[in-house]
Amino acid sequence: MTTRAMPARPEFIILQQAAEWWALLASNEAGAADHAKWQRWLDADPAHAAAWQRVQFISGQFQRLPGAPAHAALSAGGVQGRRAFAAMLVAAVGGLALWQWRGDEEPASINALANSAYGSAVGGVRQLLLADGSSLHLDTDSEVELAYSATARRIILRRGRIYVSSAPDPQTPPRPLLVQTRQGSLRALGTRFEVRQLDGQTHLSVEQGAVEITPLRGRVKVLAAGQGARFDAAGIDAPDQVGAAAPAWTRKMLLADNMRLDAFLAELSRYRHGYVACAPEVAALRLVGAYPLDDQDAIFAMLEASLPVQVRRPLPWWLSVSARQDS
Repeated sequence: MTTRAMPARPEFIILQQAAEWWALLASNEAGAADHAKWQRWLDADPAHAAAWQRVQFISGQFQRLPGAPAHAALSAGGVQGRRAFAAMLVAAVGGLALWQWRGDEEPASINALANSAYGSAVGGVRQLLLADGSSLHLDTDSEVELAYSATARRIILRRGRIYVSSAPDPQTPPRPLLVQTRQGSLRALGTRFEVRQLDGQTHLSVEQGAVEITPLRGRVKVLAAGQGARFDAAGIDAPDQVGAAAPAWTRKMLLADNMRLDAFLAELSRYRHGYVACAPEVAALRLVGAYPLDDQDAIFAMLEASLPVQVRRPLPWWLSVSARQDS
């Protein structure tokens, strides 16, 4: 079977135009004149065709999403309904997980040895207290499988980011505590550490103790406290220095230390449903501070107070940050 490659990512403005055209043509309001106008737009520039191809490629994803959001947007009719659907489509094309209808859960004590899967909601941080005395934090939109057995304590990271605080195993002989990702496995050596599953890579940060990395096909390496590294199935990058404290997200805070605004907004978007756009003219502005993930309205108010930007919400799930316009 031939696998179809994802089309190249077009410029945002053109992508937005393509999504708006898609929303119009998918509605019951497009007439012959609209189709002709769309065809002229499509033929006017190869970039338009590339954007249209990408929208077509991703539009099938809506068939697998809960029906209410997309259906409600198009059912609203008119310009607002189409804009709502287009906003959702552009966000999905950009690779954002828009609609996940899961609530936050209370910290849970896990006692079963059988394999069990656990997840966290978008915007939520969940803590699991494991039977061996270890604790596990799940960052926003993360999923793990616990596979404790008589010979090993295994945490399988399916997606997202986790923070592990390991405890000595009460069994004799003690079982190793392992974190398995798509690129290899990590063995805790009396430690606290963070693991993030990336696209094609795993990132490890060691806060305390040490962690042994075993890539699927690479050489084993031990990282000490204060070190971090990325690795793939074939090997491990050179270690770098990381902070010596628990990550801020476990306390539902987002820290910025001379962070670019576009990078900050990209990280913030992981904790919210919807699309966050950053205008190119303000993308390089720098941020310093601690921001409460539980109160994102306060975050955006802080941005407007500390930077020459304005925050607009043209749709409930569409937020844009651009240069402040002097009145």
